Amino acid sequence: MLSDADATNVLRALDALDELETAALKLVRSELACGPVIDGLVADPLTEGSRIDLLCLADTVAADLLSVVGRSHSLRTMVETAPASSARDALAEHLAGSDST
Repeated sequence: MLSDADATNVLRALDALDELETAALKLVRSELACGPVIDGLVADPLTEGSRIDLLCLADTVAADLLSVVGRSHSLRTMVETAPASSARDALAEHLAGSDST
């Protein structure tokens, strides 16, 4: 039997997981929607070292999180319907690699 404090903490953890899932979907959806623009920004020397450079790392973490919480089908659909970009290609490659492990 869980104590009230433990039950509260479990519910907080589950709420936080829901928020992470929502944020991961938002990140991946947004990045894929504007992928060609991001490609241009990443190639721009003025954005070197900016948070834009972190997107390629964050999107794979977000993709892994979405897979773990059972949203891999939604993720694959987003990737398949996204406009051509390095973000789409990188996520597709990442998903293909995670299928083989």
